[in-house]
Amino acid sequence: MTTNDTMIDMAQTISILVTFVGNRDPYPENDEEPGPILSFIFAKHPDEAYILCSNSTYLERANDLEYEARSEGNTTRFHPIDFFVKDAIDYKEIWETLIHVLKTIQDDVNTKLPKNTKPNWIFLIDSGTPQMKTCLLLASQLQIVDAEIYQGIPPQFGGGIYKPRKIITENLPFFKSEKNGTYSKPASHLSDFYGSEKTLQNISYEIQKASLYDEPVLILGETGTGKTMIARAIHKNSSRKDFPFIEINCSAIPKELAESELFGHMKGSFSGATSHRSGKLLSAHNGTLFLDEIGDLSLDIQAKLLKAIEDNVIYPIGSDEPKKINVRILAATNKNIPALIKEGLFRKDLYERIKVFCITIPPLRERKEDIIFLAEHFINEWNKKYNEQKELSQEVLSLFQEYSWPGNIRELRNTIYSGAASSTGIVIKPEAITDMITTQRIEAIVNSTQLESDACLHECKLPPQGINLRAKLLQIEWEYVSLALRQTDGNREAAARLLGMTGHAFRKALRERLAGFFDEDNEL
Repeated sequence: MTTNDTMIDMAQTISILVTFVGNRDPYPENDEEPGPILSFIFAKHPDEAYILCSNSTYLERANDLEYEARSEGNTTRFHPIDFFVKDAIDYKEIWETLIHVLKTIQDDVNTKLPKNTKPNWIFLIDSGTPQMKTCLLLASQLQIVDAEIYQGIPPQFGGGIYKPRKIITENLPFFKSEKNGTYSKPASHLSDFYGSEKTLQNISYEIQKASLYDEPVLILGETGTGKTMIARAIHKNSSRKDFPFIEINCSAIPKELAESELFGHMKGSFSGATSHRSGKLLSAHNGTLFLDEIGDLSLDIQAKLLKAIEDNVIYPIGSDEPKKINVRILAATNKNIPALIKEGLFRKDLYERIKVFCITIPPLRERKEDIIFLAEHFINEWNKKYNEQKELSQEVLSLFQEYSWPGNIRELRNTIYSGAASSTGIVIKPEAITDMITTQRIEAIVNSTQLESDACLHECKLPPQGINLRAKLLQIEWEYVSLALRQTDGNREAAARLLGMTGHAFRKALRERLAGFFDEDNEL
């Protein structure tokens, strides 16, 4: 788990800090005073610091903590821990994950503990969500780990200096110790991926095969098919499972910040660089970096990424000093990379390097057997979350089977959640989800039409005889109108609302522009 092979041998004890990282670490924004963790470390100088990080941003902050501590001459050894939870305020999920992580930390400490020494455990409860702090306190009270609890008193409340305060827990409610109780590891490596037995067998085989080795993996699939879940499953089933899993959405990074995001920067290296930043590659050291939508990276960043993968070295912006990294690369995209290569938008050498393993996730429309299974899972998930007993009607399930689900699993989940939220009764009927599906269908048609239009404008030519533009536009308008009418069983007012029109404007369009497509008997 650690990046150090041994611990420093002390005469009696080795102090071990465990804490969550928060938004005020290492420094609060626009504040020169150290944040909670850095302040405690400067005051108490623990030998080891296990920093629990619930996402990639906090893993990066943990690395920045180490940099800032080193710059002040501190010798604490830092160990960022991937503490992935879906919901940072869900007590059950936090507690189950914490039990597993604390056991892993204890095993790591016991393995490296020098002879004739013992660990002195310290839990700092200043950072993280209130639920995380509470679970850490309970873990001490239940003696999952026999730890001292500390809070920090900031300088403004401590007479001008930071003061670490030990909490006396004897007066707190006592809970029967479950130190020797049985706690199951939270979730197998496929716990977040749902589907039929056939689908799970196929995906599980691909994950296990990719997890045996340390080579890059390229995950292909449409938006919403579960590429991130597959990447995390590969990491959790690999030899790097106890090290960081860093996820970055390449499509969400502004082009001018992409290099800093990946490789880090030094303080003052460019305008706005007011502090040191480790970057995602260094934060993922010894672990896994998942590059979602890698096809959106610019060519210059692709070149630097390839060199980093090949040399296992990065250069932060503003630094000539190389930093060694040991990172496994997982990448995903919904784009056609070979087509991007032909267009000169993606480097062929990077593509060849990242597709040692290639996993393709089929869209939901190609695995109809999963739709009902997933629908039942998501409605159960809703009921558990809100303590309700909602059910999906047979008509809704039939509608789900007929729909193409362009947004895949994510769209199905959102549709069910929307239907459950808007349904007043126990049974969710088609009218509760029709608007959601209709809107998504129209958006899909609009996007498809736009893509076809863009392709035509860039790649096609008008025929020598020309086209009837007005007729073409009317045809497109009618496609939306007819879809809306079918979805609302011919109800013109409801169809108008779906299209963002007033009833008067909708009826006028049918009467004047679309008279040739429609008759008064609602024959489409």
